[in-house]
This record gives sequence, C-alpha cells and structure tokens, in this order.
Amino acid sequence: MSAKEPKVLNFKVVGEEPVNAVPALYSNFLAVSRVGNDVQFEFVFLDLNRVAVMMQEIKSAEKPEVPELQGKTVAKVVMPAANVLQLKGHLETIFRAIEEVLQKQPEVKHERTSNAG
Repeated sequence: MSAKEPKVLNFKVVGEEPVNAVPALYSNFLAVSRVGNDVQFEFVFLDLNRVAVMMQEIKSAEKPEVPELQGKTVAKVVMPAANVLQLKGHLETIFRAIEEVLQKQPEVKHERTSNAG
C-alpha cells in the first residue's frame, strides 16, 4: 500500500435494545437491513470520544483487529419494502442536492468517502 492510498478502517457497531436506550439528541450511525419484504432502519448514537480513543489505539497497535463499538440505539423503524421503494426518487433528489452543496465546499468535498488513517 503506497503512502497516498487511504487506509480503510472498519468498525463493527452494535446498538442496544431501544427499550433500554436513553434518547440521544443526535444519531450518527444508521444501519439498514432487509429480511424478506421488510426493511429495518436502526439509528445508533456513538460516543465520538470513544471513537477517537479507539483510533489512537489502533494506530499504535502492531496488528490491529476490527474494533467493536457499543452504541446507544435511538430507534428502530421497520417498514414494508414496497414503502421504502416509494422513497427512492425523493431520496435521490435529496442526495443530488446535498452533493451539489458539498461540491461547492472544498473542506467537506470528500468527507462522505473519507477513511480513518
């Protein structure tokens, strides 16, 4: 791997049962999964201080393993797949608008694809 290639750092994020979760003001991780005709969105809050500490530990480790971060599940939403498909056009419009705005801001141009390292 050359010095210019970005280093990819994978995290395993585990949420908690929403019944036990304390509501967070900001959910910074979204897991999307599908089983049959149902789609589940799970919003998980991660403590960014823990992420920063873990990244420092990984940098100093000789043979780093994939870290597991315990987050607080804010909500789980299950929707029929047909309803999720109805959102496709709307979400594509939102994504295009966001990309246009981000392209005009050089400091965040590649943030969506940035990797740790």
